[in-house]
Amino acid sequence: MYTSNISTIQNNYNNSLPKTYDYLRPNAFRFNVKDIPNASFTCQSANIPDIQLGFAVQPTPFVDIPTIGDKINFGELAIRFLISEDMSNYLELYRWIVALGFPKDYNQFSTFVKDRPSRFPFVTRLDGTSEILAYSDATLTILDSTNTAKVNIIFKNLFPTSLSALDFDIASGSVEYFTAIASFKYTIFEVEPL
Repeated sequence: MYTSNISTIQNNYNNSLPKTYDYLRPNAFRFNVKDIPNASFTCQSANIPDIQLGFAVQPTPFVDIPTIGDKINFGELAIRFLISEDMSNYLELYRWIVALGFPKDYNQFSTFVKDRPSRFPFVTRLDGTSEILAYSDATLTILDSTNTAKVNIIFKNLFPTSLSALDFDIASGSVEYFTAIASFKYTIFEVEPL
């Protein structure tokens, strides 16, 4: 029977310990959506959405056996942001959602993207014409205990799906500034250590 040298075992153990003992803080982040910069500057909260791997079930006469699936489902991204007095950051999201849903006529979408040629990406179709997509990328930057950027969570092909209501109330005695919650769908998010 072979016994390793005790100092080798201790060195291997010590090398496997984490090098840092600081923990992730919930208020150490920056959020930026490339195509809605006004909302990005006033973001108060954002989430790293859940991620789930689907699975298949292999039936047997006794107990069904779960097996690894092949599709990932990403949860919804939600941000909460302070609304500026001129409502510019709220209106950026409002106009984006209205353009995607075009409630009045089809030109609402084309007018929206034509007014923002530098903001949204172009895609070349098979026939050679280009089309503007109303997607954007977003980045959630995680900061360490010294407020240094450590990790970027990059959301690809993001678009808004909802914007919360604003309830005005003259009976309120204290001044509380408005916040709104916006929800987004996206293709994928990637984790990029810095």
